[in-house]
Amino acid sequence: MAMASTRLLLSACCVLAVGCDRPGAGTELVEERFFAMGTWVDLSFVSPGPEARDAALREIEVALREFERDFYPWTDGELATLNSAIADGREMTVSPEMAQLLIRARDLSRTSDGLFEPGLGKLVELWGFHTTTLTDPQPPTAEAIAATLDASGGIDVLEIDGQQIRSAGRSLTLDLGGIAKGAAVDEILALLEPHGIDSALINAGGDLAVSGQALGDRPWRVGIRDPRTDGLLGIVELADGEAAFTSGDYERFYEYQGQRLHHLLDPKTGRPVEHTQALTVVGTDPTTADAAATALFVAGPDRWRVTADRLGIDAVLRVDASGEVELTQQMAARLEPTNTAHDIIMGSGQESLP
Repeated sequence: MAMASTRLLLSACCVLAVGCDRPGAGTELVEERFFAMGTWVDLSFVSPGPEARDAALREIEVALREFERDFYPWTDGELATLNSAIADGREMTVSPEMAQLLIRARDLSRTSDGLFEPGLGKLVELWGFHTTTLTDPQPPTAEAIAATLDASGGIDVLEIDGQQIRSAGRSLTLDLGGIAKGAAVDEILALLEPHGIDSALINAGGDLAVSGQALGDRPWRVGIRDPRTDGLLGIVELADGEAAFTSGDYERFYEYQGQRLHHLLDPKTGRPVEHTQALTVVGTDPTTADAAATALFVAGPDRWRVTADRLGIDAVLRVDASGEVELTQQMAARLEPTNTAHDIIMGSGQESLP
């Protein structure tokens, strides 16, 4: 069967356009959309004028194209070149931005005890989740999965010395898809600041970060989507500088013999995670939130709380395989439930395809 997808687990809800005041004199509400990194990137911000608006949008588009090219392994960019150098056993000098993100990725992988693993590029290829053009996808054999896992080694074999990158293993293929979107969102917010724009919401395929407040000095409000319907599980208010990121089994998947096979792979088994439908985190750093959403999704019922503590994430919502919802106390205090069809359990502790 062809790949299926559902876009935007975490979506902007009642931000700017609904029930909010209009911009004050001398300012304008800007709502712009770009297709980048395999998903729609929606921007909503208040600009002090057309000159600031146009300059900011130009810089943002350039930045998105650079991220799309350089931080994904299956394009003709810097990460693809680095993976080729690793395969050839060569050292490579990378850009400061790449070196910084690789350090963050390796550190977050170690902190999460390998639940966030950016070294699974070959495994992603084996399952076919690196492309949108598969017409009759089928899962790999257990033997192929085991062989790929044994050869890959993970990001921990990467040696980083300033901007000099080399790998102790030549079979490593890096895939920064679980962290690059967070870095891109963070970069966009930083690009807005010099133009006097301090009120913004950036929505990259359902992964969000905000600055300031919405119009009328109201908090930004975002809805957490039900992973199996078009409804919302609840609404959360985001404060200045907060981000909300989600990992879900609906983002990239295909059905095979009645089973949903998706791109969120367990680094231990090499197979799609089966115990979780979706997981949302709220944090103060988009890059960490991006990686944490993946790590906690993979962690499962026995490990997600301790992993959240290690990563410094206290607001978490998890939907398990049966559709039950677990919350940390911090998330429960912030969530305005909208779907009473789900049992909300208090915890103790889009990318999209065409």
